[in-house]
Amino acid sequence: MHIINLDANASLPPTEAARLALIQSLDLCANPSSPHQLGRRLRTHLDLARSQVAKALGGKDQDVFFTSGASEGNRWLVDSVLSTGKLSVWSTALEHPSLAKPLRSCSWAPSIEAADVVFATAAHNETGLITDWEPILAQINPDAILVSDVSQSLGRIGSVPDRVDAMVCSGHKIGAYPGVGAILLRNRAKRLKAPWTGGGQEGNLRPGTEASQLIIAFGAAADEIELIRSKNQDLKPLRDRLEGLLLQAWPMARRIPETGARLPNTSALALSRVNGDALRILVDQTGVCVGFGSACSALAPEPSPALLSLGLTREEARATIRLSLCPNTTELEIREAAKRLIALKI
Repeated sequence: MHIINLDANASLPPTEAARLALIQSLDLCANPSSPHQLGRRLRTHLDLARSQVAKALGGKDQDVFFTSGASEGNRWLVDSVLSTGKLSVWSTALEHPSLAKPLRSCSWAPSIEAADVVFATAAHNETGLITDWEPILAQINPDAILVSDVSQSLGRIGSVPDRVDAMVCSGHKIGAYPGVGAILLRNRAKRLKAPWTGGGQEGNLRPGTEASQLIIAFGAAADEIELIRSKNQDLKPLRDRLEGLLLQAWPMARRIPETGARLPNTSALALSRVNGDALRILVDQTGVCVGFGSACSALAPEPSPALLSLGLTREEARATIRLSLCPNTTELEIREAAKRLIALKI
């Protein structure tokens, strides 16, 4: 049975550019902090990757710092807030668990207007809902730090507003490899201090020898961000076709959200009067790989808080399927996926 991958929001297959960059860098065995020729040579490659990622994010080289992924970047920012002991926070209800959970330890502002730090994901990983920045920008305090997780929006839609002071992203969401990501700190975010001390890597902000090969591959993927975005924009007709076929065949299903702009590759369908646990088993047997909530917490017994905040019942939240197309998803795969899913006895 041919496996059909419709779970791109969990992780993208590596691009050819990222794969080749990784292979070609495997023999660059050195510490990029070393002052000798091998170290300096590797440092040159990291500088290039930093520039490539900065360009993809719409920032400057000196504002980009490499991490192990967006989860670390989110934790970095939360721990920076906690280390001050003075900053209040506010966030949307659609933040990724890697941010939403540690934010519980922070001091919450009563409103967005009163917050010192505002967190707003650029696009929701579970539904593809794109953040409407206009009301946020209209309400936020001029001195507040505005943070956005752009892991799902990068390479799919345009950039976030210039008002955003900090961004986090993951390499494997744009066709690089798991284990590498970046955080961008500019403008007001420069006030945040690093939550840890140690070595002098990454501008004295993140101690530890860089994962050079992963970073180089990340840069190669980021260098093609406009091509990736173009391919993702072309997926909208395929997404709409798949969504339409399933909604027509499943009278118990509804699109989440029912209104609002969405990522061009993403469709979330909530099924009522369907057992979510049984649904996961049945769908997996079809060979169609889909998502159920956030990939990081897909096996959790509790339904997604983000889906509940959108008005779903607990049963609907547990029976919500996320279909997210890869840049290379074909018309034939869409037809076959729809055929297999419609054939399910649910």
